[in-house]
Amino acid sequence: MARITRGKGEGALFRVPADTSKPLKFWQAVVELPPRNGERRRKFVRSKDKRVALTKLRVLQKDLAKVGDLPTASQTLESWLRHWFDNVHVKRIAPKTAPTQRGLIENHIIPSIGNVRLDKLEPSHVQRLHNDILSKRALKGKTAGQFYSSTTALQAHRVLGTAMRDAEREGRVTRNVTQLVDAPRRAKTNLAVLDLDAGIRILQESARPGDRMGSRWATALLTGARQGEVIGLEVDRVGEHLDLSWQLQRLTWSHGCNPTEPRKPKCSWKRGTDCPQRQLNAPPDWEHRHLTGGLWLSRPKSAAGWRVIPLVDPLREIIERRVHIASTEPNPHGLVWTADRKRTPQGVLLELDGSPIDPGYDNRAWHQLLERAGVIDARLHDARHTTVDLLYEAEVPEPVITEIVGHSTIGMSRRYRSRGNQRALRDALTKMSALLTPGVAPDPPDSPGDSELGSDPS
Repeated sequence: MARITRGKGEGALFRVPADTSKPLKFWQAVVELPPRNGERRRKFVRSKDKRVALTKLRVLQKDLAKVGDLPTASQTLESWLRHWFDNVHVKRIAPKTAPTQRGLIENHIIPSIGNVRLDKLEPSHVQRLHNDILSKRALKGKTAGQFYSSTTALQAHRVLGTAMRDAEREGRVTRNVTQLVDAPRRAKTNLAVLDLDAGIRILQESARPGDRMGSRWATALLTGARQGEVIGLEVDRVGEHLDLSWQLQRLTWSHGCNPTEPRKPKCSWKRGTDCPQRQLNAPPDWEHRHLTGGLWLSRPKSAAGWRVIPLVDPLREIIERRVHIASTEPNPHGLVWTADRKRTPQGVLLELDGSPIDPGYDNRAWHQLLERAGVIDARLHDARHTTVDLLYEAEVPEPVITEIVGHSTIGMSRRYRSRGNQRALRDALTKMSALLTPGVAPDPPDSPGDSELGSDPS
């Protein structure tokens, strides 16, 4: 008898064992899949109940008709997430984003539902992930002891959604279950706002003798520039305008000794930073320049952030004073602001070496400044909100405000408008500077210990 070969999508249901005189073990359904590399491929499902097995067969046939293929081997969500992150996802996200998303996978998604088979993932599992995160307390950091917010649950939901989207594209699953569950809503945050009076008090405090970073804080308040944009500003990008086209970031090195298995390095070092063949995983189109250690200059994350703004008084005088001082100090990287003098473990104060300012140190210095100025504690990033408020108070048009602080907009034309209306930008910054520091006309410092801001901005 000629052998009957079933075509794609045709299914069959078998009794195991086929001999009816023997006790039934289970019913097995099978469908033919498209061959791969000339090899026959089939998908099996089984059940002790014949009707259940038949229902599973119909589901397989429906899924096959929908996506054109089905996976023949099952894997857990944990296995897929680690393979996907290390071999697919990390190559298309910014290095600054990778540690955060890896933490969401390792600390939340895998502990909650990582043992579930990828092809068995249901909406109820996604909901369980949300509930597990919201019922968990943070173990370290400023939020230690507090419950995680819905914002964390939303971030985990999005990472899982991206992983499942890619799994669906590869034919590992037939649907993205995260699309069947409402994503958590972002938690409402109450940001500390530094008002006009606080801005003036901050400038007054930073203008005191001995503060090398006074001009750095003035730049943040008068332009709304992000932390990395200010401490990564290079001398050759200061002129009639400030070119905020690069930002300084601390990035995490990855192991380079075994790129096919990043989680199982061959070398004896645990941290990627210590690996002799360390590397930075980054998308091919991501522009970056290495400075030293883990500090890099990179392009802003969006086209709106890549901008050029006019340099007007009093900020012009403040920055020009800083540029002049920088020319008299060690400055191997050509930065406008460099790190303060360091101390040895024995407490000996070293000479200036021109190294970049570490973002962590810069952040601590900001909070110390706020404490000395006697204003409410606020994140360094919140200075951008202050700038926006001051621009509104100066009656600057909203489109111009968006230009100055580098916020993105809906229209693609936004990418081409930036660097254009310099007269409007110049007038806007002049208005805000007059609001924040009326009557400032700083004199050159008499000694290296004087503030770079010159006279008191009050």
